[in-house]
Amino acid sequence: MPLEEPDTTTKPLFRGVTHRVAFTASLTLAPIMVVRAPGIAPRFVTALYCLSIVALFGVSALYHRIDWGPRGRRVMRRLDHATIFVAIAATYTPVAVFALSSWAARLVLSLAWGGALIGTWVRLRFPDAPTPAVALPYLLVGWCLLPVVADAWHHLGVAGFVLLLIGGLLYTSGAVVFAFRRPDPWPDTFGFHEVFHLLTVTAATLHYVAFAFIVLPKAS
Repeated sequence: MPLEEPDTTTKPLFRGVTHRVAFTASLTLAPIMVVRAPGIAPRFVTALYCLSIVALFGVSALYHRIDWGPRGRRVMRRLDHATIFVAIAATYTPVAVFALSSWAARLVLSLAWGGALIGTWVRLRFPDAPTPAVALPYLLVGWCLLPVVADAWHHLGVAGFVLLLIGGLLYTSGAVVFAFRRPDPWPDTFGFHEVFHLLTVTAATLHYVAFAFIVLPKAS
């Protein structure tokens, strides 16, 4: 799916607002989650996850709320798109480390971070890369649990599995909205990009709930 958007003279009124709110919330909750983690290794994994979400929404809010010049816009666009890959891979890291069987954890971590590295490199090195070059690593990272779905179901239970599944579907739906630029309800205030951002925030929230109440307790 394309992750580019043509320059426009004016931004919708709510461009970046949901991600600014999400940045504040994730920054506030991050130290609480890290302190809750039992031990040094779980705290490191938790910090990686929390900081990646903070970076995702923080960079996005900066990129979309500020009117950058051509050079600044290009730099921020690269960072904005790169943090997407890192955040998704970091989201699945505690799931793999704390909840899955060892073989499943190794596979998920390999797929997630391998895809994230490829996707980040493509976005940083080739910001105008064609859609397939971006879509493949994005899908690889976003659905890295598919090969171990039975193991995930067994160890996460119904609630944890459903939260991760719905979150993944919302992330994918957001990518589809962004790719086709529809729906575009109120272009001057809340357009397709804002719908995309809202879906992203909702997906991240569901994953955060799964992490806080289902995945993190398994680290003890």
